[in-house]
Amino acid sequence: MSSVKITVVIATCNRVSPLRNCLSSLEAQTLDSDLFEVLVINDGSTDSTGQFLADFMSETDMGFRYISHKNSGVSYSRNVGIDNAEGEYVAFTDDDCIVPPDWLEKMYQGFSSADQDVAGIGGPLNCITENNDTFVSNFIQFIDEFNYIPVLTRLVIWYRHTSQLRGDEAVPYLRTSNAIFRKKYLKEVGGFDVGFRRPGGEDPDLCYRLLNQNYRFCFDRELVVLHNSRDSLTAFFKSLRNYLEGEIRTNRKSHLYKNIIIRRSYQYILVRKGVRIGQTFIQFPFSVLKMMWSRRCSVVECVSFPFIVLLSKIYAFFISAYYRLKYL
Repeated sequence: MSSVKITVVIATCNRVSPLRNCLSSLEAQTLDSDLFEVLVINDGSTDSTGQFLADFMSETDMGFRYISHKNSGVSYSRNVGIDNAEGEYVAFTDDDCIVPPDWLEKMYQGFSSADQDVAGIGGPLNCITENNDTFVSNFIQFIDEFNYIPVLTRLVIWYRHTSQLRGDEAVPYLRTSNAIFRKKYLKEVGGFDVGFRRPGGEDPDLCYRLLNQNYRFCFDRELVVLHNSRDSLTAFFKSLRNYLEGEIRTNRKSHLYKNIIIRRSYQYILVRKGVRIGQTFIQFPFSVLKMMWSRRCSVVECVSFPFIVLLSKIYAFFISAYYRLKYL
């Protein structure tokens, strides 16, 4: 009988270089190697990913498998991982992430003391870039986007920085770059919706369906994973567009979610984005002054970074409006 308790699932497509670093970080885990396995789903890669995975499997000492199929999207690939997982728990991270040595050990310990209604445990992401101290890398550090966590307030889903969390917040969803779930609960709700081919929207949708079954999530702000961001503003806005499209796709399913706060959040999605534009515009001069006072950035960066954030909020409003009309 298998002793595996956790299966780590990684969906990948044409990103062999970051995948190599991700797997190296999993080889360094402090959790007993008999208790976990790593399962990579090769989603139709056309680069050297296939050969790398074959070589890695013959060389690594940790439990490792991989499955290759034609390109079908991130949700489909993760579902393949769930269906083939040997572990009682399924952990997810991305091929461009680096996990700390105690990542799986902390997750396993978390579930050992968790109530049965806890479906998943997750944590934040710290963004890093290949080139440090460039304009874009400093901007990525400035926005710190993945340390803003969704929280259920009395009215809507809002985002708070991990430094502002008290620990008793109701977190409506976890990001699958850094999360672990009970496999039987994932299968109970049918896994990920394969309509979400690109990253963005598939995480909230999965978790909202788990909430429909009266399960909940635990968030550990100390469970930090490093996420490699591309050193490019073009890549930043492209990624933002993907997430906005996913958000609108989730909006189309919002009537299926039982939680009234979640439904309201998506019902007034454009209003929320309009409010964010107003807030960012009002905060703009204060953000510039705060950055100049800290003396951590150049004068150009002090002015440019808040301005790019404002542009991103305006961009988010119009792209969301476009996708909402497209999917009516």
